[in-house]
Amino acid sequence: MSQNLFRNPDGSVRNVLENVEGITFNENPLDVFIILARYKFGTRFIKKTHKVIDVGCGHGLGSVFLSKYANSIVGADLDKDLVKTNNSNYKKIKNLQFKEFDLLKPSKSFVNEFDVVVSLDVIEHFTKRKIDKVVDSYYNLLSSDGFAIIGTPNIASRPYASQRRLDTHPFEFTRDEFEETLLKKFKNVFIFSMTDEVVSTSFPNMAWYFIAICTK
Repeated sequence: MSQNLFRNPDGSVRNVLENVEGITFNENPLDVFIILARYKFGTRFIKKTHKVIDVGCGHGLGSVFLSKYANSIVGADLDKDLVKTNNSNYKKIKNLQFKEFDLLKPSKSFVNEFDVVVSLDVIEHFTKRKIDKVVDSYYNLLSSDGFAIIGTPNIASRPYASQRRLDTHPFEFTRDEFEETLLKKFKNVFIFSMTDEVVSTSFPNMAWYFIAICTK
């Protein structure tokens, strides 16, 4: 009987944690759990009344995670085929939907619509000259009393980075650069340090990753 827990209704074996953010569980299980730990940290600030957008949602596992803690979730991504696949894969989750979204050209229908913006491992995929536009978009997505949870790697860890990271991150921040960039738009910015699954207020130069909580 227990075998049924691991199979779909048609008898095929379920694919669990196949991949997240382009990383396959089979290739690197530690990285998958570290990425999900970032979303877990975000859930500490999200309430069941909140309308949330997960910007740059990728394969949507983080969006699924957030859906258990919020009133509604939009998983947003530029890749329209990925959005279509996610909507098919997660159609049974009633408070979750996926939509095509361009951070550099945000639709007016998204403006001031969300209590919380979550965007992890996204901002570093833009060139330096486009960063301010990205931050503007984060800010404009939020309602008047909303807040953003934005995560990015610490450039100090770049000498130990994977080739995948080096190839896909045109710009990365120091702790101070990250704060200064976000403060151009947001009223308050609180930076947390993260190494592996542990998030704290520890010495930022030793962190592998930063997570910022930003308020309007």
